[in-house]
Amino acid sequence: MDWLVVTEDYLKHLRKKDKRIPFSEYGEKKYKPFFGILFETEDFYYITQISHAQKRHKNMKNGKDFKKIYNPKDNRLLAVINLNYMFPIPKSLKNVLKYKNIDTYRKFDTDKEKSKYINLLKTEKKVLNQMNLEKSAKLVYENKYLTEKQDIALADRCIDFKFMEKLAKEYIGNKIKFQEQ
Repeated sequence: MDWLVVTEDYLKHLRKKDKRIPFSEYGEKKYKPFFGILFETEDFYYITQISHAQKRHKNMKNGKDFKKIYNPKDNRLLAVINLNYMFPIPKSLKNVLKYKNIDTYRKFDTDKEKSKYINLLKTEKKVLNQMNLEKSAKLVYENKYLTEKQDIALADRCIDFKFMEKLAKEYIGNKIKFQEQ
């Protein structure tokens, strides 16, 4: 898994049709990159985002679409993953976050603060790479469109992945048209 940067323009395009598409920018001192690649289709990579752990998450159990991330040093709940909110990005938009460029996406008051944030990203990435999320993500995607043995509650929690793929194609098409003008 890698940390990925997704343009706010693309996210806004998807968010017009589904408000559950996450933000990456939360002000100049708050930035959450996406991660992936969870799996790929012919035209897209599927990615998602880590969410901050909240009190309500402590009592929730890991499930098909919900995963907890614990700090390997002290077993403290660090964050959670909602695979039901994963979404496609066109392969041409893949942009891997480079730690040396983190200042491009958020501001830090001190080098210590910056270092602490980068260390958190590295810790989370290490845990993500041990979680076998690819298999879980693919199962969540496939369940959304099953006609038999579908987990209906799970399907209802998920964004409409195929509709998001249509929007992603539309976005790329509009971008190409704009460049040709």
